[in-house]
Amino acid sequence: MSFTARLAAQAALLGLAALTTACASKDSWMGAEKEKSYDAELAAKRLAEGLNNDDYFEIRKDNTIFVFADAKSYKVWLKTDEIPLVVTKFRVGPNGEKGKFALTKDETKAMEKIVGYKGGAQNLYEGNVQGIAKGFFGFIQLDDGSTYVFDNWNALVAFRQNGTASGYVGTGPKGKVTYVGSASEPAELVAKFAALHDGK
Repeated sequence: MSFTARLAAQAALLGLAALTTACASKDSWMGAEKEKSYDAELAAKRLAEGLNNDDYFEIRKDNTIFVFADAKSYKVWLKTDEIPLVVTKFRVGPNGEKGKFALTKDETKAMEKIVGYKGGAQNLYEGNVQGIAKGFFGFIQLDDGSTYVFDNWNALVAFRQNGTASGYVGTGPKGKVTYVGSASEPAELVAKFAALHDGK
């Protein structure tokens, strides 16, 4: 073996020894409980990065603004008139209305671990997060039962600010439904809205 080859072999052995020592050093493994805690914190952090911003359902009723960012919570509320997991805020509406913001189970878990965490419904309502650019679906139902359906987040925000919108007018379970921005019947949007209300 040449001198250069011997030097390379010795360097490789020294590197391997250093790596083995580093791996076996004190505190390199946290222990089962600490590992479990770390995994839970990491999962909560990843969840917090999930925006939950593809759906938005806002219902104004009895001096309360109910906000949902997922269909499952909304359907439970339709059937039971209760929101299983909710954050309640007072005087959040333009006329001092109370706000009730639905949470998913995962969002509730994140709230337990992250100080100041807000769910998708509250973040969307407060403008901290925008609805997704493609594939968004949402509606706002007013006190009189008239409903405005959107497939564009910016149009929904504009409606919340000025209270006016135009589009194809149909009917729904509570009365008039306006599909904002559509001159003719938007079949896909109508189907989504009907599916959310059991075909009504």
